[in-house]
Amino acid sequence: MNTVKASPRRSHAIPTRSRILNEAERLIAKKGVYGFTLQDIAEPLKVRVPAIYKHFTSRDDVLVEVARRFVTTLSEQFRLPAGAISDPEAELQRVCREFVDFHIANPAYVRLSLTDLATPSGGVEYVKQAAGGGFRANFRSGPLAPMHQRLARLIRAGCQTGAFRKVMPLDFYRHLKAALLIQLVFPDDQLRSTTRTAAQMRRLQRELLLVAFRYLSPAIVRWPTRTGPR
Repeated sequence: MNTVKASPRRSHAIPTRSRILNEAERLIAKKGVYGFTLQDIAEPLKVRVPAIYKHFTSRDDVLVEVARRFVTTLSEQFRLPAGAISDPEAELQRVCREFVDFHIANPAYVRLSLTDLATPSGGVEYVKQAAGGGFRANFRSGPLAPMHQRLARLIRAGCQTGAFRKVMPLDFYRHLKAALLIQLVFPDDQLRSTTRTAAQMRRLQRELLLVAFRYLSPAIVRWPTRTGPR
């Protein structure tokens, strides 16, 4: 009687999309956006590069998908209580601390964001593609629009109580984001640290809170009319 021999087990199983994206995220955080190849992703997964192409069309496609995962998580930022906001200042402190925590927990997202800023043309803007458009467009539509709407609601509540001055929510977010990104990478790259003390985390949160409250302070700043002696 003829018997059918079992086919030998393949030595390299095709990795799932999640495993590929997880490894890409790890490499971005460790080596930067341009510091690795698809081969570097494939080796720890014990597969060949062609296996990755079963899930993604290119290295850039992998990075855009990594960015898309971050955008989904980022869209949950600035969560507020339902109904009236009775203490806007307390809510601002809470959401700023959570904003710092998100960036610390996702160093690859910080590096992708900085790459977008460094390559406005002539390169792939990974977070921009993942978010479905430019920064101002995201404020009005797309996956990040609800986050921006919640921030605008918080600022309105602070204006109504007199705690905040009237500002454009988009300008405030831009100011907050820029301050945090620079704080994390300049003059020392804090993203390389895998562990942080509670005191270090409090310092990062406190510095961002100072930026936020100084920007929103209702106190009138009078700039000098003359910049120096004539």
